[in-house]
Amino acid sequence: MLERETSIRGMTPEIAPYHFSDHCHLITGAKRAAIYDLERGDVYSLNEAALKVINGFSDKFGFWRKLAEMGLIETSHNISPSSVESKIPQVGLEFMWLELTGRCNQKCLHCYASAGELVQTRELSVAKWEETMEEGSALGCRSLQFIGGEPLLFKGIFDLAQAASDLNYEPIEIFTNGTLLDENKIEKIKELGIHVAISLYSFVPEIHDMVTQVSGSFQKTFKTLEMLREAKIPTRIGIIVMKQNEDTVLETQRRLQEMGFKNVGIDVLRPTGRGSRGNLLPKGEIIRTQALMTKPDFATSKEEFYRNHYWNDCWAGKIAITADGGIMPCIFARKHVVSNVEKGLDEAVRNEKLQRLWKITKDQVEGCRNCEYRYACHDCRPLAEDTTGNLYAKSPRCTYNPLIGKWS
Repeated sequence: MLERETSIRGMTPEIAPYHFSDHCHLITGAKRAAIYDLERGDVYSLNEAALKVINGFSDKFGFWRKLAEMGLIETSHNISPSSVESKIPQVGLEFMWLELTGRCNQKCLHCYASAGELVQTRELSVAKWEETMEEGSALGCRSLQFIGGEPLLFKGIFDLAQAASDLNYEPIEIFTNGTLLDENKIEKIKELGIHVAISLYSFVPEIHDMVTQVSGSFQKTFKTLEMLREAKIPTRIGIIVMKQNEDTVLETQRRLQEMGFKNVGIDVLRPTGRGSRGNLLPKGEIIRTQALMTKPDFATSKEEFYRNHYWNDCWAGKIAITADGGIMPCIFARKHVVSNVEKGLDEAVRNEKLQRLWKITKDQVEGCRNCEYRYACHDCRPLAEDTTGNLYAKSPRCTYNPLIGKWS
């Protein structure tokens, strides 16, 4: 009747002699329900029979006793349940992507920004970026990432990194393809305490170079990874899965981990920019194992639970700023430019358009609003919108149907 999955607050009907413990909440879906234990971070799935007991039907199998043994319910009638509404979290600016340039010395097949050598867009000055970071700091933002294009093509990047450090941003990360880093730049990165993120598409040089469309790019990126490892600079590596590299992704991850890199993530390409081309989509088993959600694997916390009631779990608190100053909620949300840095970050954060996007919860998403896991599930609106054309569509990577309570 009760299935543990991994890690909400409601009272049972008055006819039952039990109440959920103060740290637990019951969330119902169209067919099933889930108990969120905010103390331990677990989410428990309830089947239809268990939900009937909670709703007042006869408890033939000692279900209430089992919940009591697990510490999820109490027999006292003196509990004053706290309402979700009394705990609405306030969200301000927390994180910024600073897209310094649309120029890049590579022209990757899947690039979400369609970056390349021939891209010519207006770029903000170092002074304007510094002013923007100061505004962000004044609004409470404490973390940022420099991206592009290739951010190392922006001549003032280390001046900006120094300014960000002086403003106490932490962490500060540069997302680079790694081909332009040398020992001097790496020493500067270490001196400033900057983190680095790099994409590597395959340990097979020819496949990596096929993705970047630049011959010899693998050797340059791999050499940079070795220098970063030697310098002990915090480095995370992303492997984007597409048709061209899908057969080598797991081996690439394994070999990078053997080199000592602990943070090596795998993600399937997003249908944004050049990534929207159909000939890039992988089709093998890697899709099921790395992209699709085929079984419940949820965890939560008190902060996440209340936040997810009123805010989008991914967008809220974030903005991306393009090279020409456009402001949007995410680097993939390029259809949703809500303001410009010329109007100031304070205006952008208070902007009705941005607030609306920040507040798209699963209660507004088609299919998800009927799901008992909706306050513990990650959300990516750009992925859903770019795949279906509908901003409020369910994620194409979720295989759960809450109307029948089954996973594909």
